[in-house]
Amino acid sequence: MLTVSKLVVRHPGFHLGPVSFSAAPGEFVCVVGPNGSGKSTLITALLGLLAPAEGSGSWQGSDLSARDPAVVARISFVSDSADDVFAQFSADEFWQYCRGVRDRAVPGIARSARDRAARLARALDYPDPAKPLTSCSLGTRRKAQLVAALQCSPELLVLDEPFIGLDFMAARAFEEVLRECVAEGTTVLSSSHDLDLAARIATRLLVLTDGELRLDERVAEVGGVDALESHVLDAIRGARRVTT
Repeated sequence: MLTVSKLVVRHPGFHLGPVSFSAAPGEFVCVVGPNGSGKSTLITALLGLLAPAEGSGSWQGSDLSARDPAVVARISFVSDSADDVFAQFSADEFWQYCRGVRDRAVPGIARSARDRAARLARALDYPDPAKPLTSCSLGTRRKAQLVAALQCSPELLVLDEPFIGLDFMAARAFEEVLRECVAEGTTVLSSSHDLDLAARIATRLLVLTDGELRLDERVAEVGGVDALESHVLDAIRGARRVTT
């Protein structure tokens, strides 16, 4: 269970929270909101990559801010920048490095990861895993990040705008991969600007506006893309607000 409890982040000119929510195994929670609403801040703070002023994020009862290697090894995070790779590595070398880091934290966790990486690379139509990432396009580097994140079958997958740089075919292929992850029991938390995507694959929708959680609702209970858009717009305009 992912639990976010009364999380507050303060920056000069910006205040996030308090935000509280939880996500169960096999649940896909999508965070949407205007630019600057606090989506990336929420994600990095709950993962312990940014120190919150108040509150916490935890996974299976463990405080994520402690950055316990045995806990972190079971979590994958993909940032909103496709440059967050070791550019001097090839994709194969990058994936191998990521497997090694996890396996040192939890021996055996990467046992089948090499084969899974190969399957994911084929699914995403990765062009040449032996090619240095520094010479690859934005979309190809993004694919390399996604394979690295998914190869060890994480229990919690956190994605910040993961479809940035992906072409249409790769985006659809990655949607199918995400559906498989959810079916296998992975908890997914993802930010997105794409309401169509949320309607297709998310089970829960959170709406952030000006650092406030305005909506927390199950997608199936909203009723289609048009209804979802109406709910989101009402939340952004302040017609709905979640008390945390």
